[in-house]
Amino acid sequence: MSRAEFLPEMWVSLMKKIYQHSWDVSIEEAKKIQEELSRFVMTKDEFKKTEKVSGVGVIFSKDEDKVSVACVNFSFPQLQILDQTVERESYDFPYTPGLFAFSVGPAILSALNKIEKPDLIIFPGRGIDHPRKLGLASHLGVLLDLPTIACSKKPLWKNHPEPSMKKGAYVFIERENKELIGAVLRTKDSAKPIFVTPGHKISIQTALKIILQCSPRYRIPEPLRQAHILAKKWQ
Repeated sequence: MSRAEFLPEMWVSLMKKIYQHSWDVSIEEAKKIQEELSRFVMTKDEFKKTEKVSGVGVIFSKDEDKVSVACVNFSFPQLQILDQTVERESYDFPYTPGLFAFSVGPAILSALNKIEKPDLIIFPGRGIDHPRKLGLASHLGVLLDLPTIACSKKPLWKNHPEPSMKKGAYVFIERENKELIGAVLRTKDSAKPIFVTPGHKISIQTALKIILQCSPRYRIPEPLRQAHILAKKWQ
């Protein structure tokens, strides 16, 4: 019996609907899909509980067109590993800046189908800070109808301000119209900051709070860190 047979019926039904979405599209079609989906992104808290948080790790193979994706479920706020899985698949859509989800989305959805449904997912990369306001975290957040957060070690904004060197310090990033699109967050004293942006169904303030709670020891939030380690083993 497969892992999916143990999952709640509604979750399996939703995943089946998602798999009907075509990822084999042209660059122009992909951009149109992003523009359509971006209208459904919510940047306020649209959830009641956070008891299970999943981290996603993505590693591209160096010598072949394959991607390794790991999903690790943690209890929250205890941060105990509950279950995990890895998928190593070929990808048809070449890596293209701004269209990351079309390269790795199918593999991530396949991996998520093999673990219990989380209450929130932390993704690497971008969320609403995106040319069409639909980075990976926002894209899959809308498809899954789940709260999502994006975190990156690399600056998502040029000439970004720096928070103080104390853990928990942060500075917001705004668009020209004063819309909050993310924050530069210090998760460890004197360490380099990370870059946090909402994906879907969550505010930046709540996203920062959750990321800090998921970072008790290391610079990178534990769900994201462990998922990256697991994916790299299957590179």
